[in-house]
Amino acid sequence: MITTLAATTAAATAPYWHGGGAPVHGFPVFPVVLLLLVVGALVFGALRRGAGRAIADARSVLADRFARGEIDAEEYRARRSELNRK
Repeated sequence: MITTLAATTAAATAPYWHGGGAPVHGFPVFPVVLLLLVVGALVFGALRRGAGRAIADARSVLADRFARGEIDAEEYRARRSELNRK
């Protein structure tokens, strides 16, 4: 009985055992590539978010200095335009 079941299963799935199925050699590469893409997207997103936050912080510090009277309007405009170019 077990021999018959094994022979039937082997006959039904035999093409995949002898190279007739999907290429198995590419399977281990796909998860690695997917993992690298996900990690790369996360790092890229974190770096972009950090750069935007630094510019926003610099603009708020500049606005605070102008509001306190530490810098005049001409210097404020010049520094703000410099920040806008980055």
